[in-house]
Amino acid sequence: MSERILVARHRHICDLCHHRIEAGERCRLIRDDFWPEQVWFEHLRCPGEAAVAGPSGKTSIPPSSITTAH
Repeated sequence: MSERILVARHRHICDLCHHRIEAGERCRLIRDDFWPEQVWFEHLRCPGEAAVAGPSGKTSIPPSSITTAH
């Protein structure tokens, strides 16, 4: 995979959040090295991307399901 930061010449759809990338906006272009016709566009600061990655493989237990002994 190779990526470049460029200024969009026309509108694209962000492949992460599915919001528009407007013409003139800087974005990231990602291209598959083996299939050059496969191209993805992303915002540089995507509004749909998680700010912090969650712990992998761990599930949290909601407080309502925890019972306490009386």
